[in-house]
Amino acid sequence: MKSSDLIVKMLALYDVEVIFGVPGDTSIPLYESLYDSGTIRHVMARDERSAAFMADAYARISHKPGICECPSGAGALYAIPGVAEADASSVPVILITNDIPISGEGKKTITELDCERLFAPVTKWSCLVKDGERIPEIIRRAFRMSTTGRPGAVHLCIPQEAFKHHSTAGDHTLYAEPECRAYPAFRTRGSRKGLEAITACLGAAERPVIVAGGGAKHSQAQGEILTLCELLEVPVVTTISGQGILPDNHALALGVIGANGYHPHAVRAMEESDTLLYVGCKIGSVSSVNWTLPAHDPERKILQVDLDPVMLGNNTGNHLSVAGDARLVLRDLNILLGDHLEGHPIPESRGPWVASLNRDRQAFWAESREKLASTASPIKPQRLISALNRFLDRPSIVISDAGTPTPHITRYLRLSGKDSTFIIPRAFGGLGYAIPGLVGAHFANPEARLVGLFGDGSLGMSAGELETLVRLKIPAVLIHFNNSCFGWIKALQSIHTDNKFFSVDFNSHDPAMVAKGFGMAAHRVTAADELEPALEKAFSAGEPVFLDVITESEVTELPPVMSWQAKVARNKEQQAARP
Repeated sequence: MKSSDLIVKMLALYDVEVIFGVPGDTSIPLYESLYDSGTIRHVMARDERSAAFMADAYARISHKPGICECPSGAGALYAIPGVAEADASSVPVILITNDIPISGEGKKTITELDCERLFAPVTKWSCLVKDGERIPEIIRRAFRMSTTGRPGAVHLCIPQEAFKHHSTAGDHTLYAEPECRAYPAFRTRGSRKGLEAITACLGAAERPVIVAGGGAKHSQAQGEILTLCELLEVPVVTTISGQGILPDNHALALGVIGANGYHPHAVRAMEESDTLLYVGCKIGSVSSVNWTLPAHDPERKILQVDLDPVMLGNNTGNHLSVAGDARLVLRDLNILLGDHLEGHPIPESRGPWVASLNRDRQAFWAESREKLASTASPIKPQRLISALNRFLDRPSIVISDAGTPTPHITRYLRLSGKDSTFIIPRAFGGLGYAIPGLVGAHFANPEARLVGLFGDGSLGMSAGELETLVRLKIPAVLIHFNNSCFGWIKALQSIHTDNKFFSVDFNSHDPAMVAKGFGMAAHRVTAADELEPALEKAFSAGEPVFLDVITESEVTELPPVMSWQAKVARNKEQQAARP
């Protein structure tokens, strides 16, 4: 069997149904084998970065490793952002780079590049496959590495000799490890001693709070968190990556904490807590507002559950730490708490405190109604998110880019449809994720309602994938926040340099015409009263639709970013104090 056929055979044994990639000179053997096999669908992207983003989104939704491939040289270089994002976000993506012959090494062969070293810093494992006979073993290791422990990205660099090698390996070498077809593989339980200590601590706390991060979503611990919070009557707040882990209308789901798009009542809960249980949360700079949220309190007990022991106590002085898979740890914890609560009732003060937090939540939404219903022009981003919420009453996947949409989405998005989810790349905040992400999400869950949210900068970096959505007939609604600038950076320049705007503005043309040029239905929305009709038309179309929405800039409509709001307040105080 030719080694490229062997690769396809092994991927099929791991139930791989789709590969995202871009063709190149060095890809010919792999593409021939995919063609001849007919067992795995290949999705052609228009850019290698997009192919990696597609694989990332596919993995987040399907809970199976996302597979992507690209040619050597520039193709490998373009794939780095997507692979790095997946690895830092604990998402299993396996990249195959189809490389030049080893015999051309050191001879200035065109596209020659040390891909093994290139990807080593941004993957769990980067491997140069020197011997085609070892392909079954190496592919098994790739799946095992990407799905076990802290999931992450793996890179396999396969030179032409290995692709074209004719293997003499017997059928006994062609097998997959079924546990590694999905992630997290080989889930680990927490220690009994640690769980018992957390049980006692949570049971006795008067104002406990659960902080759920992206790791809880990767673990699919939604049901266990819901059981835990209802069992203990304890509120749940989330990081941006954990957003949507509970239904937004649940009385114990207080919303997002951190610097970007935070809910004030969720922040209040953290500050007033006497016990914090972090689940699958790295406690990074955004969720902790550069490690100032909550303010230091020596009496507050910090409890942390994480799959990766290295993260336990990494950014906090923990009272208790338990290493283990979030779903299994919380499942065991719920059992222990059920027994514990029979003889130890919940402190009476907990209920009134949660009720007061919910009163604050109701007041927040009441105060937000004016902007959520605004008819101003340009359209306020809050108004756009409010209109979108009305169409998310069925299973939906909402994918956002970092930048312009982020703070408004994290504050105002309401996912009411069962099994809905929200995805945003938070490791490196790179633009260009949302549009290709819709492609990966579609193949992971073709029945879900797909929504992509992005700004001008992101569109410029991923517009080619509009053609991919049309070619594949993917029924997604793409919403472009059009404020004719790199809005996030322009807002920073406004706040910190007194409106010295430099290299952040675009010409304001008609991006909807770009979408139409790729064959996509597209509409320009310039007034608030056009939003609902445009969304209704888009969601009922059954094909990809591009909505170019003219929105107000962050410069004049300050987003809910905690550090920005504080800086603006200080600027106003300084101006008022001037003679």
